[in-house]
Amino acid sequence: MTRCRLPGFALASLLGLAAIIGFVHPSPAVAQAAQVQWNGVERVVAFADVHGAYTELVTLLRETGIVDAQDRWAAGRTHVVSLGDLLDRGADSRKVMDLLMRLQGEAQSAGGQLHVVLGNHEAMNVLGDLRYVDPGEFAAYTDVESATERAGLRKAWEAAQGAGSGPAFDRKFPPGYFGHRAALSPRGTYGQWLLSLPVAIAINDTLFMHAGPSNVLRGMSLQEVNLRYRTALTGYLGLAGRLEQARLLQPGDEFRARPQLARERLAAKTTAAAADGGTTDSTLVDAVQRFQAADDDPLLSPDGPNWYRGAALCNEAAEADVLHPLLQQFRAARLVVGHTPTRNLRAVTRFDGRVVKLDAGMNRAAYKGRAVALFLQPDGLSVRYAGEPDAASLRPEGLFVAPDEIDDASVLAALSDGEVTVAGPRGPNELNVSVSHAGKRIPAVFQVRTADAARKEVAAYRLDRQLGLGIVPVTVEREVQGQRGVLQGRPVKWVSQTEVQQQQLRGGGWCSAEPQFQLVYAFDTLIGNEGRTPDSLLFDSSAWFVYATAHDRAFGSTKSLPAYLKARPPTPGADFRRRAAALNEANLSTSLGELVDAKGRKAILQRRDVLLALPAAATNAR
Repeated sequence: MTRCRLPGFALASLLGLAAIIGFVHPSPAVAQAAQVQWNGVERVVAFADVHGAYTELVTLLRETGIVDAQDRWAAGRTHVVSLGDLLDRGADSRKVMDLLMRLQGEAQSAGGQLHVVLGNHEAMNVLGDLRYVDPGEFAAYTDVESATERAGLRKAWEAAQGAGSGPAFDRKFPPGYFGHRAALSPRGTYGQWLLSLPVAIAINDTLFMHAGPSNVLRGMSLQEVNLRYRTALTGYLGLAGRLEQARLLQPGDEFRARPQLARERLAAKTTAAAADGGTTDSTLVDAVQRFQAADDDPLLSPDGPNWYRGAALCNEAAEADVLHPLLQQFRAARLVVGHTPTRNLRAVTRFDGRVVKLDAGMNRAAYKGRAVALFLQPDGLSVRYAGEPDAASLRPEGLFVAPDEIDDASVLAALSDGEVTVAGPRGPNELNVSVSHAGKRIPAVFQVRTADAARKEVAAYRLDRQLGLGIVPVTVEREVQGQRGVLQGRPVKWVSQTEVQQQQLRGGGWCSAEPQFQLVYAFDTLIGNEGRTPDSLLFDSSAWFVYATAHDRAFGSTKSLPAYLKARPPTPGADFRRRAAALNEANLSTSLGELVDAKGRKAILQRRDVLLALPAAATNAR
């Protein structure tokens, strides 16, 4: 791939432009107290993910009494929390920052607080990852970008790239680009402010983060999380600045390719120096190596505190073993996050109310959502949506299994009563179908099954839902084309484990596969499933959630582990153990009574006891 490069004097001009317009006086709001925990706060209000939606934000703040009609602080001693992602995808992000920076000072003067938690999009902009910057965001900084300097840079570009290349310069560096980069630099007005912000805070018994905690944060105090995160940001920026001075990094470099580009340019520089009988500055070799390490810092990775989506997306029975110890570590009863838009664009809870998802898509142009504020007061939690006069209660998100775009109850209604359309055969006694119901179209398969096998398939689905796992797709008995069997939901796009192995596919998604596999192994132990094969483990090929199918060889009377698990027993986590321990004859009879007889239900409980009696060491990750 050919990369356009500015000549050295043009690069120097770019750096000079940043020096001229970027190193401005910091706002008073930049001063960031070391405090990240507050107790005894009577009223807390939070909102999430503005993404440049200034008008929507102001409407929300006015309607909830945070600001008055002149947009001045009116909330007294209230603590207000912004959960980050002020930037990207919306043209007015600079206005959003100006508003919040001003309100921070006004709130403090009134005895309140406006806390702004750093989001991943703030970090991206400071670090130079500009994938999601709206053109209007660049344009908002033309007032601090020197027209003379810009014209000179454009002229230098055309001299290097050839006549007629000016439009390419404008596309790569749109008007305001250099002003944006300088203002968000470590010495720019907004860069200084953003680098001062915490990545996690706690108020009373609630932890506020943009995305959520992962195992990367194990063993850290809240103060240490913030210190280490800020150190990771500033360390990266310091090394990037050193490499820019040495021209090993250049304006317009693809962000994710920076470490590789720095290595390649260093190698070229070393070769050229050797050809002239000279040597390369040894400190540059060290800087390039340390820059790679900074780029790989776990706190800046997808598992970092303003990227990780486990609490928002991953299977609760698996993710609880990550979430609950971390909440205990931070002495928090609940977690409030943004980052991941909710499926119905309403604020929801997960993990029995211990997680609140507050990103309802405030930027209507980008997400078609709405602005919402969360109120945390002594009498409980409530939400208020912009344009709606009354407060509303928070509702649990519920299960989204297969397909995970549609709630589980709707999938069940469709497969039970919807119109089945056969797409074609999938294999022996198996058809690809779709089911239409209430305006929704559900991908599914129909499998011809004997009455006994069909009962077992439905029993597996019902037990899965009794445990609240969500690893078995909705399964119902139906007749299709004159044959009896089961209809079972499927992801929109899916592959079996066999296909993954044969095609050497590489999984992705936000949720680790191994904890999901452990749920399958533990579930197979409960039901005594002797029929597990790679063909019966499925993956959503976009999100890579794991699903278990084919349970016609389950629910026997054996009391031992399935044969395929005897060599390496399952390692269920604490949350699965809690769920399994709640099973008893009465609730099994209610959920499985007509499908599994008393002897079979007793066997489930006996296998459960075997599972829970596994040595403590077996609960470690496989």
